[in-house]
Amino acid sequence: MKFGTLVMPRPGRAAADARYAESRGFAEAWFPDSHMIYGDVYACMALAASATGKIRIGTGISVASNRIAAVTAHSIATINEIAPGRVDLGFGAGHTGRRVMGLKPVKHAEFREETRVIHDLLKRGETTSHLEGIDRKIRFLNRDRHFINLDPPIPLYVAANAPKALALAGEFGDGIMTGRVTTPARMEAIFAQAGAGARAAGRPWNGRMPCVSLTHICVLRPGEAVDSPRVVDMTGHWVAAALHGVAAGYVNALTIPPDARPVFEAYAEAFARMEIPADERHLHLHRGHVIYLLPEERRFITAEAIRSTTLVGSRDELIEQIRALEKAGLDQLVINPPLDRYEECLDEISRELIDRL
Repeated sequence: MKFGTLVMPRPGRAAADARYAESRGFAEAWFPDSHMIYGDVYACMALAASATGKIRIGTGISVASNRIAAVTAHSIATINEIAPGRVDLGFGAGHTGRRVMGLKPVKHAEFREETRVIHDLLKRGETTSHLEGIDRKIRFLNRDRHFINLDPPIPLYVAANAPKALALAGEFGDGIMTGRVTTPARMEAIFAQAGAGARAAGRPWNGRMPCVSLTHICVLRPGEAVDSPRVVDMTGHWVAAALHGVAAGYVNALTIPPDARPVFEAYAEAFARMEIPADERHLHLHRGHVIYLLPEERRFITAEAIRSTTLVGSRDELIEQIRALEKAGLDQLVINPPLDRYEECLDEISRELIDRL
């Protein structure tokens, strides 16, 4: 099993954070793309790519519609000129990156079209693009002058949880980037849905494709409770993002395990009572989003909420879970360290898991 980490796009820290992840044995640094929360993802990836020599650099994820598809392909190909052969493009319909602006993710038809254009440009350097009501041939020019680089090829990871997006990953993707707590049973369903898309497109399918899970992990110390202050510090920002999703209505509370459902419903009720202008509610829900835990939200980070959103357990328990996931076909687990405890979090995963697997 390989391990990756999210690296928040901060120009002053991107290079150092990627170097630190590289030094601690992480295989990949994934940079999220949300322009109303972080710095520019590609600028920060360029800094990280220039400062490292081994770790892969990827978008986790680049968001459909925030740039036209050709610009997304061009931007990742520029990073591949800086760090050839160790660049990945994660591409998704846009949850955080669009919802922070009060928008829903792009509709599936638009997502599919953007994914197709990006796929064609990364594989062949040209395609037909439909823009402003016109179909036109587009092509990367002057490739011999090394403005961009398509060789070695840039893998395209399609961000997918639902059946349609998973089928799209099978149709166009080189891999899948999925979220939530992943289990072997869920891996089986993921591959079945991706396989259906691959076969419908006439692509060869051997039952699996590279799969990355964006989640979070916390290793319990001997005798430590799941809701200890340290564990809450390490996981609260991640759990809160799930609380926000239920409160906003785009995560169905029925998908939450029954023992954790009451706390998610309690948070949603508390949020509904807040006196926040209607045109700012989406902004409020993204304060600290996957970066840090707001003090007023700490009481909602219960043991049940942590277990429902995070891989948490003793070292031996987690190693057993991870080996089962690897056997089921998962290639990489990506953690989301809290911003202010980044190195501490990476040290724990490196010492307790990476060095022992």
